[in-house]
Amino acid sequence: MSHGQYVDKADLKTYIGISGSGQDTNIDNAIDGASRQIDRICGRNFWQDDSVTDKHYTPISNLFLDTADISTATGLVVKLDTTDDGTHDTTLTINTDFILTPVNPRETKITGGTTYYEPYTQIKILDTRSSERFDPDIINNVKVTAKFGFSIVPEDIKQATLIQALRLFKRKDTPFNVFGNEQTGTIELFNRFDPDAMALLKRWRKNTLTGIKL
Repeated sequence: MSHGQYVDKADLKTYIGISGSGQDTNIDNAIDGASRQIDRICGRNFWQDDSVTDKHYTPISNLFLDTADISTATGLVVKLDTTDDGTHDTTLTINTDFILTPVNPRETKITGGTTYYEPYTQIKILDTRSSERFDPDIINNVKVTAKFGFSIVPEDIKQATLIQALRLFKRKDTPFNVFGNEQTGTIELFNRFDPDAMALLKRWRKNTLTGIKL
C-alpha cells in the first residue's frame, strides 16, 4: 500500500473481481482519488507521518489547544514562544505541565498482538500543577513537534475507500456519467460521493479546529 492510500491495490482488485496488472494504473488512480476525497470530507488524514514534523498554532485559550491528530506521544515536544520574538524558548513537560486528550482514546484495531488507538486531538494545560499557560496574544505561540495522523487506518475508512474507489474505477466505463438509454431512462451515477461510503465516514469527520494553525 503506497503512502497516503487507504487500501492495497490487491484489496481493490479482489473487491472488484479482477486480476492481472493491466488495470494497475486505473486502480492506483481510483484509490488515490477516493483517499483524497475522504481526507477532504473528514477534515483529516488517516496515515501516520514517517517522522516527526513541526506545526505552529495560535491558541484561543490559555489552558487548551486543539491540534491536528497526534498519533503517538512518542517523540512529542511542545514549546512556547513566551517573549513574542519568534523563538520557542520554553519546553512543556507532559503530565507535569500538560496532558493529551482524550485521556482514554478508543481502540481502533488490534492486530498482531498490538492495540492501536485513535489519535490525541487536544493539549490541555494542568493548571493546578503548572504555572505555564498558552498565550492567545502571541502569533504562533505554540510549536508542536510530533508524528501526526493515525497509527493505523481504521476499518471504516478502508471500507469507504473500497466503495468509493470502485465507483471512480467504473467511471471510465460511463464517459458521459450516465447509465441507461432513451427508452428506459438514464441515471447519473458518479456525480456524488457514494452514500454508503459517506455513512461509514460519519464518525470520523473532525470538527473545525478551535486553535488556529498558521
